[in-house]
Amino acid sequence: MPPEPEASALNLRRLRTYTFFTVIGTGPAVLFLAVLFIAGSDMSDIDMALAGGAATVSVVLCTAALALHWHGQGPLRRKVFWSVSLVMLVLGAAAEARSGTVEGMWAAPAGMLVAEFALWFRPGRRARALLLACVAVLAAVVVFAQLGWFSIGAVVVTVLMVPTVSTAVVCQLWHYQVAQELENARGLAAELAVAEERLRFAGELHDIQGGNLQAITLKAQVARRLVTVDPERAEAEMRAVEELARAALKDAREVVGGYRKVALADEIDSAARILESAGVQATVPDAAPSLDEDTQKLLGLLVREATTNLIRHAEPTAANVSIVEVDAQVTVTVTNNGAPSPTGHGNGLTMLKDRFTEAGGTVEHVHDGDRFILKGTVPKAAPQHPQVPPQRREAKPRRAVPVRRIAPKRVRR
Repeated sequence: MPPEPEASALNLRRLRTYTFFTVIGTGPAVLFLAVLFIAGSDMSDIDMALAGGAATVSVVLCTAALALHWHGQGPLRRKVFWSVSLVMLVLGAAAEARSGTVEGMWAAPAGMLVAEFALWFRPGRRARALLLACVAVLAAVVVFAQLGWFSIGAVVVTVLMVPTVSTAVVCQLWHYQVAQELENARGLAAELAVAEERLRFAGELHDIQGGNLQAITLKAQVARRLVTVDPERAEAEMRAVEELARAALKDAREVVGGYRKVALADEIDSAARILESAGVQATVPDAAPSLDEDTQKLLGLLVREATTNLIRHAEPTAANVSIVEVDAQVTVTVTNNGAPSPTGHGNGLTMLKDRFTEAGGTVEHVHDGDRFILKGTVPKAAPQHPQVPPQRREAKPRRAVPVRRIAPKRVRR
């Protein structure tokens, strides 16, 4: 399970503190190693003081450059500190060379210089810069050893310390950067999830309550007109308004809870009832085909959106809903008359197109005189077949023949 946001942020702060003290603490550790080498050398007091002072200044300046990198400040100052640190490293090694061959006390400070040099580059190029810098330092030490300036021990210590110190510093910073990017990605994913949930809620609320509220409005208008002419029928219309209001309330609660399941057959029956209440002759399929849940939801939303639109924006007298299956695709078409002139696309059709597109389907709508045709096509999910034995799988192939099935219809008046 992923960590809670508070725990994740706390862990990132702890990792930041740990990385800071690990990287900055490399300086004192490197200086301590250099002092141990100096204390065990055979240098004179003056050369020992010069070498110790040079090592201290070099390590302090390089540590300061790393601190500036950590806070994202002073790229120019970092290069100045690094340059002075390199000069002090060379002068300290020269002071030791006056008393004999140079030992390995300068390997750890050189590793810090290599790490700071690699951090000048972008993250994608740091590994290459680190490798090239380590190879350059090792090659220089080998050449100096061949000239007699460095001892064999210095070569061995350099081979061990320079890659170890430099890689440790760079990798610590890289680990923290990766953790920070993951935390940012987690926050972005949370924001996207909230935005997606808001869009889902808005779409569900529009799809569900649009048709219900429009039907309630029509029923209330009919009841108002009949209250003085035919009180019994007006009372029946008001009972229908009450039932629709209760259904709308139930649907709203299910949307809020996220539990509502959209079934194509239920949406077709609901559309037939709403159209019948509005005095529209509706021709709908007798039964919906057996489809997976996601496909039924998409096609059900199309039927719901078409019903809402034709009641809200048109003055139809007849509407037709058809379902056609061709091979691995299902197409639902809703046609009605009494459509007004096109004035643009509403939010409902836009959201519907987006949902069909995500599922690999299409939504088309056409104005033909006073007829409005809304057609949605979506691929059916592949059926889950049991494991087929090899001998059956190798049966002689047959030419595929497109299958076209049209659901039978009934008329609701």
